[in-house]
Amino acid sequence: MTKAIIIVFLIFSILSCTDKNQNESTTAKLEYLKSENDSLRKIVADINTKYVFDSITIRDIPSYKNTYELNSKVSGEIVFVGYNINKKTNVIFVDSSSYNPKKLYNPDTLKLNNGGFFYETDLNADRIYLKGIIETQGEYGKGYEGFYNTVIGTNKN
Repeated sequence: MTKAIIIVFLIFSILSCTDKNQNESTTAKLEYLKSENDSLRKIVADINTKYVFDSITIRDIPSYKNTYELNSKVSGEIVFVGYNINKKTNVIFVDSSSYNPKKLYNPDTLKLNNGGFFYETDLNADRIYLKGIIETQGEYGKGYEGFYNTVIGTNKN
């Protein structure tokens, strides 16, 4: 009978050691997953403070001062333009707008083409005024909304 009690005691002690090792392994794994989760939260928090774009294009914008005459200097600017290919990125021209609440009068949404919103208008007066809203919002990161105003005048010689 003593041998049987010793064998049962040994079996329980072996099983309890195995459970203890599994508990330590599970605890270590949980600690690792918690630290990984905290790290991912920091990355997501950092991303949400940035502007995040789906795509990018490069634009070469020549200077308006270029004369394009023989032996003249030509200058320009190369810019990287990020944009989102979703229905939350828009340039909308309006006749007028109000701000509180936001209301657009006679809106005309321009179409996105390779990161650019092209427009064409008639210069039918000495000065014409273009007004609009530029807005973008991606699934991640910061959104942007700004008002656009410009004046185009005729060249008087």
